Amino acid sequence: MAAAGLARFLAPVAALAVVFAAHPAPARQDSPAVLRAETWEAAQWAIASDAADALARVSARFAQGDDALGRLAEDREELIERRDRLERELERLYASDEAGALTDRARTRTAWEATVERLRAVDADIEARFPAYSELTSPRALSIAETQALLGPDEGLLLVLVNPEATYVWGVSRERVEWARADTLGDAAMTEAVNRLRASLTSAGAVRGGMDVDPLLFAGPQATPFDRSTAHRLYADLIEPVEAAFAGKTTLISVVTGALTTLPLSVLTTAAPTGPDGTAEALATTPWLIDRYALATLPSVSSLEALRCHLVADPALRSPGCPPRRGTVARRPEAGGARLQLAAFGAPLLTGEPGDGTRGSPGADDVMGEGRLADVGRLRALPSLPGSKLELETLKTRYPGAVVRIGLEATEHAVRDADADALSRARFVVFSTHGLMAGSAAAEPGLVMTPPDQATEADDGYLAASEAAQLRLNAEFVVLSACNTAASDGRPGGEGLSGLARAFFYAGARSVMVSHWEVSDAATTTLITSTFAGLDGDRAGDPGVRARALQAGIRAVRAERRWAHPAYWAAFTLVGEPG
Repeated sequence: MAAAGLARFLAPVAALAVVFAAHPAPARQDSPAVLRAETWEAAQWAIASDAADALARVSARFAQGDDALGRLAEDREELIERRDRLERELERLYASDEAGALTDRARTRTAWEATVERLRAVDADIEARFPAYSELTSPRALSIAETQALLGPDEGLLLVLVNPEATYVWGVSRERVEWARADTLGDAAMTEAVNRLRASLTSAGAVRGGMDVDPLLFAGPQATPFDRSTAHRLYADLIEPVEAAFAGKTTLISVVTGALTTLPLSVLTTAAPTGPDGTAEALATTPWLIDRYALATLPSVSSLEALRCHLVADPALRSPGCPPRRGTVARRPEAGGARLQLAAFGAPLLTGEPGDGTRGSPGADDVMGEGRLADVGRLRALPSLPGSKLELETLKTRYPGAVVRIGLEATEHAVRDADADALSRARFVVFSTHGLMAGSAAAEPGLVMTPPDQATEADDGYLAASEAAQLRLNAEFVVLSACNTAASDGRPGGEGLSGLARAFFYAGARSVMVSHWEVSDAATTTLITSTFAGLDGDRAGDPGVRARALQAGIRAVRAERRWAHPAYWAAFTLVGEPG
């Protein structure tokens, strides 16, 4: 965590731990409503994340339009990047015992202090001249009342803060607030439970056995069937105690931390398991959380305000719960030309045999060449994706006027240059290809495109996260139909949504669909095409439509007996605005 944010993080977390240690149960004699409100806001400061910061910053960029403000905003972004880089260098130097580290630390500290001082000056200038923009670049903790005002009538919000000693949970809807403490689920216990579930949700840990599963994803005897008892325990400890707040709601928005960022809540079971875990029959009749609610997740509670108040092109569509604006917010110009329903890219031209039927591939380190560019030979040798081709062709049929680039046309050049205008006008954006997880500091997460003959800075066949962040989008929905696109490294306990999802939020997406593990090519084709079928005919402002469309897509996959295992249908999560 950056040093500048450390003090802000530690104080509320310490206060939160003290409060709950003294009063572990919601029922208190002295003003439980006040205590609940205070800990609600303290938890939000503790949950601050990179993805939430990306949403706040793109909210601000979306609102900019004044030339003077634009220059200040660019200065601010450069200073933030420099401050963060210097903080990382300071952390390294404080841990170093090398000769000269003390001198280097003093010099770096001086540069950091000068940068922070300059950033304060720019922020003060923006605050004085452009107060509305200043609001957008300063994410804050929302009160319970403010959160309730931003929620729709059919929505509930679940906030889960995992601490070393216990996990704290809040359930909020327009009408009601509940809270609870899970004493047996501290960080270590939570990580162990999530690891156990993920072991049977990835092709590395879950393999074929007695149940009739698709051999294209699983191969060999299944040593670790999906542990429904653990899945139900997490539901019983985290959701059931606050679920009264969600009575009658159809959409559940979650904000989670720690290991939970790597586990889709859709795999939690709402009843104690019956029958053996390793049979398709038992899995097919299991009541899952996704049956009860359409699900979406946010990186922070304040992201709700960013999405519903600031990232809204038409002021008339702002949530009635939005705070009044100070000053005038100048909108950035809309992209020229008519609104486009869909821009989609994928099924890159690759020479590898589609042997395992998944969209998994090596980590980013394994495809990098010399310097910062990908090795086009290694990219080209990755397995081809026939399911991606079918998926995109189906979407092209559904949206005849769409821009759909398949095979030879699905290049990084098309995404970043030739079709940049189409991308900026697209309502829906889809990338259907291999997703690569981050490796070393130099190997970013990214998406595989059709490799060129020779790698260049403009096109090396690999759309890295930093390059995706430079796209200009105005998309309601970005679908990353690939493997491992939810986090930077896929490890439980890591910073959730810090890779490709963060990049596409920064580019201008209002919601992003990402995956948590290696996905079946065939099952994913069914899921994506069925999800888009559920989007057809939606109404502007219809709450939860994208979350409900994904819920319908999951049901379509589960309708096939061979895909009853959640490894096939649960990988994808909707991040951002559910509707």
